[in-house]
Amino acid sequence: MTPESDALFTDGQFKLMDGEYDESIAIFTRVIELEPGFARAFQARAIAHLKKGHNKEAMEDIEAAIKIEPENHRFHYHKGAIHLKNEEIDEAVEALSRAIDLAPQYAPAYFLRSEAFDKLGEEDAAISDFNKADMLRKEQAAASKVVDFWR
Repeated sequence: MTPESDALFTDGQFKLMDGEYDESIAIFTRVIELEPGFARAFQARAIAHLKKGHNKEAMEDIEAAIKIEPENHRFHYHKGAIHLKNEEIDEAVEALSRAIDLAPQYAPAYFLRSEAFDKLGEEDAAISDFNKADMLRKEQAAASKVVDFWR
């Protein structure tokens, strides 16, 4: 990655965090033009599109990211989130299950899949995933023993 594209990507991340979605999309598009194989730029642009309600564009970008890095569990997690937002519940469960297969300790995927199972009326599966996510989160917090604070 070039220093220019790295700096642009960081700028895009700040714009995304600040809720400046149009600006972040423009920046991530420029990063992709400079570095077409940079999967995280597609992921970030997908998130910005999703925040704007551009679900089709979000799915196109996350699928591009997955094509570049098929084993990245976070990309499959975001694909599941997009499907869930689109009320494509079975597809959401499939994508989130793939994320869990790739990273069994990734609590956010269990939390989101719990929500999908709940929408499907699969109460036992929803409770099981919620409990697993909660346990993982507690284990990770205990293991880190880090307390961050601002001021």
